[in-house]
Amino acid sequence: MNNILITGGAGFLGPMLAAKLLKDPSNSVVLTDLQTPPQPNGVADTANLERVASNLTMTGDIERLVLMRPKWRAVFIFHGIMSQGCEENPALSTKVNLEATQALLTAVSQHKSNDNQKPRIVYASTQAVYGPPYTTGGPITDDTPGTPVGVYGTHKLIMEAHINDLNRRGIIDAFSVRLPTVVVRPGAPSRSAAAFLSGMVREPMAGLECIVPIEDRAARQVICSPRVMIENFVRVMQAPSDAMPAHVRAVYMPGISVTVGDMYDAFVKVCGKDKLELLRTERDPEAERLLNSWPQTADFGNARRLGLGCDDTCVQIYQEYVDSLTELKL
Repeated sequence: MNNILITGGAGFLGPMLAAKLLKDPSNSVVLTDLQTPPQPNGVADTANLERVASNLTMTGDIERLVLMRPKWRAVFIFHGIMSQGCEENPALSTKVNLEATQALLTAVSQHKSNDNQKPRIVYASTQAVYGPPYTTGGPITDDTPGTPVGVYGTHKLIMEAHINDLNRRGIIDAFSVRLPTVVVRPGAPSRSAAAFLSGMVREPMAGLECIVPIEDRAARQVICSPRVMIENFVRVMQAPSDAMPAHVRAVYMPGISVTVGDMYDAFVKVCGKDKLELLRTERDPEAERLLNSWPQTADFGNARRLGLGCDDTCVQIYQEYVDSLTELKL
């Protein structure tokens, strides 16, 4: 049985990844979060699923969690405080995004299986590790250095360096995956500066207003659909350990570059012109500062070499979300 641990299991991507993995009966998934995660949508047979509450800032909880299985095939590290939440409370980000993650990595590395095989660790980082002047001077490449301008991106970059070193020393087998903004995110808005990128479709489709915090319709963001992101997580889990140098483990996950204007055009095509009145622009300088510091275009060299997939258009991404709403009603 392939035992797979997913932290941040009550969030957005964790349950979706669990549902994907559980389609293979040889996989057994443990979902964990501060509160017991809900059952993932589309999972009818829960024989290979366990949902547990754990506080990863507590050493005892980490130890109990890691000892739940004699051997782990993979560990997906998805827990964390989001971008604007980190700016508002840097100390909490330090505790959760840095210290708790370091403690979890230590516990996993010390949990020895009978065959001494290391689990594949997939650490969810972010495109916010990039920043000016590189994000506005052309496409992001594998050689672009990290220059974050926020606490969130800074703490993620610190963890990436730590993971690079642990992997180089043979202590863990890991990749750090730098996520573009995943759209459309279901549920309540997150504490991310990019939350409106999902909200401008999700809220109007629910008859609610969405506030767009940026006025410039030419402003660009890199986005990816949940479907493609989940598939790429699985591919990273299965990638050969030597697919990248031992001390360079960060991969910018593929996305498409779209302007705010492109998103409005896609919105009209998919959601209807009548719903435009539910989009209201109200400039937020702090959100705008963070958004403008993130990548606008990228070439995704490492991702292509790993065989990762990419979306086609913003319209396709929005349509997939609207179609999912219909499926839930059936």
